[in-house]
Amino acid sequence: MDDYGDKCEPSQDLQQDCQRYDPRGYQQTTWMRHVLTAVIAIIALGAAVASIPYWDGPTFPVTSLVIYVAGMVFVAMPLCLLYEALLKSHHEHVAHAKLLAG
Repeated sequence: MDDYGDKCEPSQDLQQDCQRYDPRGYQQTTWMRHVLTAVIAIIALGAAVASIPYWDGPTFPVTSLVIYVAGMVFVAMPLCLLYEALLKSHHEHVAHAKLLAG
């Protein structure tokens, strides 16, 4: 991600430029951000639920660790990479459209 995070630009006016010059890209990046947040929350919740049987005992909840690590590596990380690609493409489309508009 760049210095501005998942927004197009830091100011509200320039964020509106993102919506005006590339509305489809803006919707896609916003949707992907929500999906990514939900997936990470589901993985963390699943790992927490898997650790419940181990709360009373002295053993470490290996199942919980496996669920968390596998979910983050094989599910969340590819979604993060896709989100970054969408965000970069969106920024490029907005910059190109602004150049063409003058």
